[in-house]
Amino acid sequence: MSKTIRVTIGGKDLTLRGDDEESIKKSVREVNLQIQTLQQALREQGTQTISLLAALNLAERCISAEEGRAADVQFMTNELAKMTDLLERSWKQPL
Repeated sequence: MSKTIRVTIGGKDLTLRGDDEESIKKSVREVNLQIQTLQQALREQGTQTISLLAALNLAERCISAEEGRAADVQFMTNELAKMTDLLERSWKQPL
């Protein structure tokens, strides 16, 4: 069931809808942290530029995490194949 959640992102009050309130609040905290960090580092930039840079930073982190998960899955697949091969060879050897 979708809930209505009032949040503030980058100083702007918004009403969001979603099923997982805690996840939404966690996401809002992360976006606000990105915006605050960029505002401190790039004081001369406007809100729109800061928002776009925050979105790009978060997208980059998401892509990096996805690539890391894919590499982990590939590693585990290879290791399981090696273990399977070892077990099959051990099983086929006479005692």
